[in-house]
Amino acid sequence: MKSPVHFAALLLAALLFVPGAAQAAPELFWLTDSAPKKAQPAATHAHGNTDAVMNGEEADTIHNSTKRLWFREGDQLSDAAYLDEKAFSGKLLLRDALGKRSTVDQTPASGLAHSKMEFKELGFNNAYARRELLSEQTLWVQTAKAEVLKGSCCEREVAPEQLKAISDPEQPLELVRQHMDKEKLFTRIVSGDTLQFTVLGRGQPLAGVPVTMLTQQGWQKKAISNEQGVVEFTLIRDYFPAWNDFRRRTKENFVLVADREVAEAGTLQGSAYKKVHYQATLSGKYAPSPNDYKSYAYGLGIAVFVLAFGGLGVYLYRRRRVKPFQEVRFSEGS
Repeated sequence: MKSPVHFAALLLAALLFVPGAAQAAPELFWLTDSAPKKAQPAATHAHGNTDAVMNGEEADTIHNSTKRLWFREGDQLSDAAYLDEKAFSGKLLLRDALGKRSTVDQTPASGLAHSKMEFKELGFNNAYARRELLSEQTLWVQTAKAEVLKGSCCEREVAPEQLKAISDPEQPLELVRQHMDKEKLFTRIVSGDTLQFTVLGRGQPLAGVPVTMLTQQGWQKKAISNEQGVVEFTLIRDYFPAWNDFRRRTKENFVLVADREVAEAGTLQGSAYKKVHYQATLSGKYAPSPNDYKSYAYGLGIAVFVLAFGGLGVYLYRRRRVKPFQEVRFSEGS
């Protein structure tokens, strides 16, 4: 039997993601390493403004020491708007596996909010961006987070702490992906993988927090964090192109969203609020499972086999039906 905390969390999740809900929520705020192709600034409210190569996204490769992040809003990941430099002018906070913190100024690209980073050491880093918005006497504190990895496909001596999941004890609400067993610096997340995430508040696990997973193809699933603050999701297969369009290196976005509301009164730029709504996002990428393109290859192989041997069988059958020419001569005198 579910506890009242779980029922309250489910109700909160329903209010946040059902169209026309009573509480006006701002657009979802998240980070991506995928550069837009044809983008209009979000300030024009032109959603569907990007043809961002969402099937086979262009993004920084794992090997690169230079990493770039763009700021997006919207819960329809395939056409979420890219924020322009006026809509978001904040800085990125970086935290590495050793706990070192630094900030990165924006370097707008084509009028869009954008940050560029350089990493010398291999390993995982966290990037955080925060914005605060006031809506109906509620202060929304939105923290967007992305794992930034400088990796390598080569086996190298890497300190164990460079491979661990990172969290920031100063974040009021945070989602942390628990790294998979034997995860290395070149491990890809693929459809079919089961991922675990921990919900933290100021570094402490939080129970009863509603968490929603969104994928690029529009799939959603909700869960409630357990007593250890853990939620679990399995990435479904939602990439079904025609055989000739299948791209094994395709990567698609997923975004996790956690929401928590507390009764805290205060003022923001002279306007009063009665409560604070913390919203944390964690974005990432996943690729098709190797089994997907193997099954396509097997299917093609079987089709070729059937056609080849079927054609051979028809040929042999017709050959057997052909009667050889025989000349018969009649003699009237015999």
